[in-house]
Amino acid sequence: MKEKIQITILSRDRPEYLRKSLDSVLSQRITDVEIEIVISDNSEKDEVERLIGQHYTDSNIKYIRRQPTVSAIEHIHLAASECKEKYMVIFHDDDIMRPDYVETMSSFLPKDGVAAVGCNALAFEDDISKVMYKLHNFTFVKEYKESKEFLSRYLPGKHGIAPFAGHIYNTKILQKIPIDTLMGGKHADVVMMDSLLEYGSILWLPDILMYCRNHDSNDSGVENIPDQISLLNYMKKERELSDLIAFMRYNIWRRWLLNQSIKSLLLWKNRIVLKFLLFKSFYFLHKSFFWKALFTRIVK
Repeated sequence: MKEKIQITILSRDRPEYLRKSLDSVLSQRITDVEIEIVISDNSEKDEVERLIGQHYTDSNIKYIRRQPTVSAIEHIHLAASECKEKYMVIFHDDDIMRPDYVETMSSFLPKDGVAAVGCNALAFEDDISKVMYKLHNFTFVKEYKESKEFLSRYLPGKHGIAPFAGHIYNTKILQKIPIDTLMGGKHADVVMMDSLLEYGSILWLPDILMYCRNHDSNDSGVENIPDQISLLNYMKKERELSDLIAFMRYNIWRRWLLNQSIKSLLLWKNRIVLKFLLFKSFYFLHKSFFWKALFTRIVK
């Protein structure tokens, strides 16, 4: 009997993106596994529901409407809690699978001792022909067993990360994580992934199996200082990462200060931030990871 994978596409008021994402799932070259497709619609409007009803009548596509709408992390929690299959993929409606995604990933299905498997991806600027960069630079299968090494991938000067939406999970392990109560705000997906390591390892493949879309409505591009600080506070549990975490905190406040008006720089709270950045700048100039992060940014 073939293994079955549930691919849940999280959707929210982006029917034009969802159509391309869903078509990429339906175009998968599949031999050794079966897939079930779930559209989890967290939209405020009805365009996604109309799109599915008019153009996608395949019995293998299940449509769920979330009413009332829920937060992004609660949406992930609901999708995971409802899955009945042994393996699941949580995909985003603005991302696109390559035709060999399922075929390649299925050979690395999260068996005993493995909680999740991720892949590599190409980031593009709205138009898939405008590819910008790879999300990570590993040329081999990378296995993470410890929190320290895994969390360090999300800090400056590293080899990049596997896209969250490209992971296939051992569903029973994923359902053990209290997703809706995790620290990090909109970055709680990082905490969720790290929490999986309590139950099994995480594999990242070098294969480029999907495209990640960068666009104006993409939540990942919106700065949220409280959420970023919450994630860093979670990362502080790994004391050996303290310098890198301090550098991330430095970058958060640097970007925040750059967005302030010239007049507001005279306010006392902004002067405190400016002094903090000035003193930290001299400190980081003597750290090798600062120059690695700078070089990575220039190359990208």
